Amino acid sequence: MTERIRSLLDAAVAETRPRAAAPVPEVLRRSRAARRRRLATAGAAGVVAVALLATGGLVAAARTGTTPAGTDPSAAAGPIPPPLPSVRPTVLPSPGWRPWPKVAATVVDGTVRVHGLILPVPDGWQVHNDPPQPLTDCQISQGSVLINVDHAPSGMECPQVPAQIHVNRWQPSVYPPGLPAKFHEGISEVVLPGGYPAWLTDNEVNNVRASQRYEWSAVSQVQLPWAGAALAWEMSSGSVPGFISSITSEPVPARRLGLPDNAPTARLTIRDQEQIDSTDASSVSRVLDRLRELDQVVQDGELPCASAPELVPGWRLAGKDMASLTLSYPSGMPQAVVAISSTDDCAFATSSLGGRVWLPPGFLAELRGLLAPGAR
Repeated sequence: MTERIRSLLDAAVAETRPRAAAPVPEVLRRSRAARRRRLATAGAAGVVAVALLATGGLVAAARTGTTPAGTDPSAAAGPIPPPLPSVRPTVLPSPGWRPWPKVAATVVDGTVRVHGLILPVPDGWQVHNDPPQPLTDCQISQGSVLINVDHAPSGMECPQVPAQIHVNRWQPSVYPPGLPAKFHEGISEVVLPGGYPAWLTDNEVNNVRASQRYEWSAVSQVQLPWAGAALAWEMSSGSVPGFISSITSEPVPARRLGLPDNAPTARLTIRDQEQIDSTDASSVSRVLDRLRELDQVVQDGELPCASAPELVPGWRLAGKDMASLTLSYPSGMPQAVVAISSTDDCAFATSSLGGRVWLPPGFLAELRGLLAPGAR
């Protein structure tokens, strides 16, 4: 137990700089991490410990086979990810009340399937799908795949945390106005066999890598936007390569970026730079038009590039420190996120609404200039 705690704390403070611009949305986003650990990060102002709450995903959408409202009709080929909600939840739920929509998962022949995502259940593991009440670690069986499971804090009552995998709904972070504009995390992308993206923040990249140094692996959120799902796990580090290598998706036809028809606001976040927020309709429209012009689609097998570094055996980083462009509804709730390479080396972009394209040189700087004239 002592070694496990030490490994988690060491992974949490792997870099001595703030991990995120806003503690409040980080609390909301890291829905899986409350029951695992406290993350301690050191910055210029000192060390800040954030106790992370356990909430469900926020995506409000059913699985469909048609193009959702707000996507680019020219990019309608292939599986369409669940659309994101148009209204923002008002407050955190009171105890025992769960307003968040749940992931629409099916379990067939030992495999969990979520909107094209394929997750084989490890041999000997049990599946618990949508139990009626939150569970504590004491109530979770060793080797459990937990679908739509709320977690109830158990403190130090349970002598051992069982190996477990969580599958919940995914929703992009919501950053309220007036918060610090720097120290955003980049996005790293793994392309799963079949083509689906798996997005990880800098902190989760460190958590995954920690499985190569410690006996226990705890990862609080791997974002799977095309499935509308988020994945988390706690398991022995030796089990991680086999587990992540087993995660695949149904084959995805190459397509251009899925984009909203329009968006009143756009936020461009680049690691360690000032974020750009734009409510200028003409600027956001020009950005959408430029994204729609990108027609060099990434074909099956073209990613990751040869230069892509290995994250852990079984996963290579097709994109690292990618910028994120968030396009929002009038309510402020995100309707799409586009991950954009921050360098010209193997540069591509992936939309949460589907589609992946190659980028011309200097594309990220071009977008910055469209949203904030004079920005570089």
